Amino acid sequence: MSYAPTQRFEIARVLTRMSGVLARNFPVFGLLALLLSGLPSLVLAVAERGMLAGLGTEAIGSFGLGWLLTLLINALLQAALIHGTVSDLNGRPASLGDCLNTAFRHVLPLIGVSIATTVAVVVGLFLFVVPGVILALALCVSAPVRVVEGLGVFASLGRSGDLTRNHRGALLLLFVFYGVGFLVLEALVGAVAMAAMFSLPGGASRGSELVVAPLLQTIGALVGAAGVASIYFELRTVKEGVGVEALAAAFD
Repeated sequence: MSYAPTQRFEIARVLTRMSGVLARNFPVFGLLALLLSGLPSLVLAVAERGMLAGLGTEAIGSFGLGWLLTLLINALLQAALIHGTVSDLNGRPASLGDCLNTAFRHVLPLIGVSIATTVAVVVGLFLFVVPGVILALALCVSAPVRVVEGLGVFASLGRSGDLTRNHRGALLLLFVFYGVGFLVLEALVGAVAMAAMFSLPGGASRGSELVVAPLLQTIGALVGAAGVASIYFELRTVKEGVGVEALAAAFD
């Protein structure tokens, strides 16, 4: 079964769909975010803090390793949550095992998608910023394209550009909402961490500092992956009339 195109991208529908998916699957998604983002980010934060005193060749190499590990865990979490979101939209509860299986099957291509997207956006930002913003909007659904449609790295980028065409103004507004919401959350978490620094002993307060950044990264990754999957579904629906059954068939 498919749906007739609505021809209009609805921000409210994307937000409602995303919040519903997160609410229905919070135990599984929260565990995935903890395993694939929170704990690795905490380990990296502790390791980087330990290396701040020495900035020699070994430290530089370790920072490079940290960057590669960040790419890896972000790709794993993206693939897992995209699978879980599409499964939920098809009326099937997100399975931890299925999400992890999808994550490991798609991790290397998604790392390629992430690197290619980052390079394109950075080059665009150097060209007076605006081209970088346009490229970021154009390529924002490359990851779900890869996971759901199984295209190659550059084909996924091109497909994302096609899907987002004529809807990038709405996408920009949606990402502004996301950015403002995340800044508010960051301020709240920062205030709590600051209060902890003054109320806890020295060692415990330093520990709370280490937790804040990984916590924010985990929340951002959780909402971001579910959000981009919801955007992808909205674009497929309004441009192609594709329903959830057709999307979820990619996982059968």
